[in-house]
Amino acid sequence: METTDDLAAVELPRLATLTQRQQRGQDCVWCGITLIPGKVADLGSRPFRIADWTTQWYPRACKKHPRGERR
Repeated sequence: METTDDLAAVELPRLATLTQRQQRGQDCVWCGITLIPGKVADLGSRPFRIADWTTQWYPRACKKHPRGERR
């Protein structure tokens, strides 16, 4: 996967493949590690559509791979 400094442009895993904790921003969207304050990369708000309802979700990643690196 290509990396970028624009965190909002990072292509994320499909929301349906993530755990509830990853969906809520409690765990990293890439590795699932529990996130702690000061060691988090906010990946920006993302639209999510369910049927005719659109909402936002706020994915977060650990500092190990905030730009899509899956090491």
